[in-house]
Amino acid sequence: MNTKKLILKIWMIGIFMFFASFVVNAQVPQSNQSAVKADFEDEEIEKFVEVNTVVIEVQKKAQDEAMVIIEENDLDLQRFNEIVAIQQGKSEEEATPEELASFNQAAQEIMKNNQETQAEIIELLDENEVDQKTYQQMMMAYQQDEEFRAKVDKIVQEKSKG
Repeated sequence: MNTKKLILKIWMIGIFMFFASFVVNAQVPQSNQSAVKADFEDEEIEKFVEVNTVVIEVQKKAQDEAMVIIEENDLDLQRFNEIVAIQQGKSEEEATPEELASFNQAAQEIMKNNQETQAEIIELLDENEVDQKTYQQMMMAYQQDEEFRAKVDKIVQEKSKG
């Protein structure tokens, strides 16, 4: 795989996974995104909040591991991101051959880690009997529908108080 394709793939996967919707994008075909489903039962939303709390922990762990991988390959996050920009033609800076070798090694390790994280999240959804497609729809609704987001945020607040 050439370096540019590798970089683009890593960039699309995302080093820092704030939302888990990436997990099911490959498994569930995208429907018309302009019509976001946001009419979920309260019970579904409660389960979503519970599962997503654990998913966020898994993602945080993966984010921390990505940082360690970058540092173990003699880079820091800023330089790693600069090299991404260089590879994408968005920066006039240059990277040394050593930096590129470190970057490529780190990128491969991060991709492997992301695949493992993806599998862990899918397993977590299955264990909690949360349909991947429904989870993805709820993530999309949370990101795009203010009313749904307010409902979820209210449940999260209630759970954190109680």
